[in-house]
Amino acid sequence: MKNLIKAIACTTCFMLSTFSYANDFYAQQKEANHKADYVYVQVDESPVYLDGLEGLEKLMKENLKYPKNALENNIVGLIHLDFIVEKDGSLSDISITRNVKGSGLGEEAKRLLSLAKKWKSGVKNGEKVRVNRRLNITFSLENNNPDLKIKLFSPPLPENLDVVYKLNHNQAEPAKGFKEFEGFLNNNLQYPTGALNKDLEKVVLVSFVVDKEGSLTDIKVLRPGGFGFDEEITRLLALSRKWVSGSINEIPVRSSKTMAFKFTSFKTVEISEPLKK
Repeated sequence: MKNLIKAIACTTCFMLSTFSYANDFYAQQKEANHKADYVYVQVDESPVYLDGLEGLEKLMKENLKYPKNALENNIVGLIHLDFIVEKDGSLSDISITRNVKGSGLGEEAKRLLSLAKKWKSGVKNGEKVRVNRRLNITFSLENNNPDLKIKLFSPPLPENLDVVYKLNHNQAEPAKGFKEFEGFLNNNLQYPTGALNKDLEKVVLVSFVVDKEGSLTDIKVLRPGGFGFDEEITRLLALSRKWVSGSINEIPVRSSKTMAFKFTSFKTVEISEPLKK
């Protein structure tokens, strides 16, 4: 009997040890993935265009195709482009963050920056990392001659941690990913009685704020689905476990999120946006 108890105790210890190891391995993998995907603003060595800022401006000027509408209407102005310099020196996620509406200048600026292939990646703690940068492009038409000037910046760090930020990078997300979060929604789903006997598929668009601690607040239905779906998705989001908050240069911030949830004819709910991870 003593031997049996001893064997059971050993088996239990082994199982607990294995479970602990699995949890540690999962945490390490998650941290490794986080570091691989993270986008920094402040780094030890900033990314640079290999031909210098003058070379980048020269490249853009040589390839400039001033938009016809802007040329005909003498439209000039300042464009902001945010982008990521990847670890291999390529550019990704080029987005227009300031534009001159209806001019086509933002789209032309984005096209021109995409031609700049030769970047040296940024470095933090001795490792190549993904870095967020902002390029300001001033378009001009002096004497009807198309021209541009550029300046390269680091996007600003958060000054007010109580502000709600709209993040392009390092967005808030469920602690165990969107697939697990979808499972949580369905495990806790109380399908509205008003829709039980109906063959319905409705999409509800919802905005909410993820605070610095990861709690979901300010939940608002932007596009209702009716039949009790709006109230149910609001209840489920309020019930949610804490998320990983969004951040800027590893500083947790309050950030806004907009997601679409599809209630299906199978009496389930699916995340329509963003794509499942």
